This record gives sequence, C-alpha cells and structure tokens, in this order.
Amino acid sequence: MEISFAGKGVLVTGAAAGIGKAIAEQFLQNGAAVFLVDFNPDLLQQTMTDWKRKFPSKVYGVTADLRQAPVAAATIVKQAAAAMGTLDVLVNNAGIYPSRFMLDLEESEWDAIFDLNVKGYFFMAQAVARYWVTFGKQGSIVNISSGAAANARPGAVTYAASKAAVVMLTKGLALEWIRKGIRVNAVGPGLIETEALLQSLNTPVAKAEHKEKISMIPAARTGRPSEIADAVLFLASDKARFIVGQNLFVDGGYTCGRVFCSKM
Repeated sequence: MEISFAGKGVLVTGAAAGIGKAIAEQFLQNGAAVFLVDFNPDLLQQTMTDWKRKFPSKVYGVTADLRQAPVAAATIVKQAAAAMGTLDVLVNNAGIYPSRFMLDLEESEWDAIFDLNVKGYFFMAQAVARYWVTFGKQGSIVNISSGAAANARPGAVTYAASKAAVVMLTKGLALEWIRKGIRVNAVGPGLIETEALLQSLNTPVAKAEHKEKISMIPAARTGRPSEIADAVLFLASDKARFIVGQNLFVDGGYTCGRVFCSKM
C-alpha cells in the first residue's frame, strides 16, 4: 500500500535518534516536509545535515526542551508552520525511560518523567490543535505510547504509568477533537532494536536478560524502528481516516500474552 505525504508538513518530536528518527525519515521518503524537534543539539544538527543533502528544502528543525510546556509547544508549532508553509501531522515521540525502583524514587525524578512523557505530549497536541482550529484545518496526531502501558515493569513503574496516561490522553483528545476534523491515535512499541538498546547490551548480564526478553515475544525477535514508522505513517494517513482514539501495539505479540512452549 502506497502512502503519499507530498505537500504535507509533519512535526516529529524526539526526532534525532532511534524511533523518532526512523519515523521522520520515512515521512521524508514519502514526500513530506518534516520539522524535527530534539533536546540534543549535536544529534539534531548531524541528522539535519545528513538529510538536507538527500531531501533538499524538506528538512527543518529546532532544539527544544519539551518539559517547558506550554510556552515551548506554542513557539515550536508557530516555527514549524512558518518553515514548512503547512502543518498537517504531529508525532509526539520525545520521552525518557529512566530505570529506578519505587522505594528509591525522588519527586524530581517522577516530575521529570511526567513533565516530558505526558505533559509535553498534551501541550504539543493542544498547540497543534489550536493552530488547526484557528485556521480551519484538519490534521492527525500520533502519540508514541509503549507496551509498558499494558504491562507493569519493576524498575520502570513511573515510565509505565506515564505511558498508560498517554493511552488515555489519546482516547480523550480523540473524543474531544474528532468533530473538529482532528484525529488522534497512538502506537505502542514493544522491544525495538534502537541504537540505545544495542549500546545497553554491554555486559554478559545485560545480554542474558535481553535474550530472555526475546524468548517471551511470540514473534521471537526484537522489532525494527522502521516497523514503528510504518504504523505511524498509516495512522497519520487518510488510509486510517475512520480510525480514531486507538492505541496500536507493534510488539511482536508481546501484549497478547507469554510464550512458554519452546516447540512453538
């Protein structure tokens, strides 16, 4: 199925690496102009430099801390719309996943996770929706949730709670905004083979734990960032125009249950 975003403007947060980078690149490959937002200025600059050669006049971006919402969100939306001449899709992807057991968790750590993973998502969505309503435009928002939204994880309870909040935020915004011509959906990645994941496998213990995690995935492998991008582009497109408020898990079947039989 071919999906064209020619003439469309797409804003992607957390776009300089990992899943966000894969999403942004796939939009570019399908004809969109893309406005990248990332906290890391060096990574962002490198990514933009590489892509501007491949996609002339299609790549824009800004360094921003989305924990500083709503002021940052409103400014970013104005910059993105001005740079691309249009703004049709928002992908909320920026997030953090610190590992911390709850007895050791500090309030500042809790706030940092929710400020970015939930508050940042909401105010970016609100700023984009206000832009669309003001100018009589329709649009699509895709939030990146997580398989953790459906499965609690020791050492990542706050992260899981934040992603569960993203799922309910997605449903609520979808209900409020669909009759304004704004669709809101989410994609929940499972275990995805990003650069950050590969870099974390730096000890025998980490490698053994990773192998055990894969054994519990029905598809018996990790996912690829491009597979998350596939789902995002579909939900953002007119092909999904009757899909509203859904959270699509892309996790090799992990949220279906667990595989215990080695003969499968």
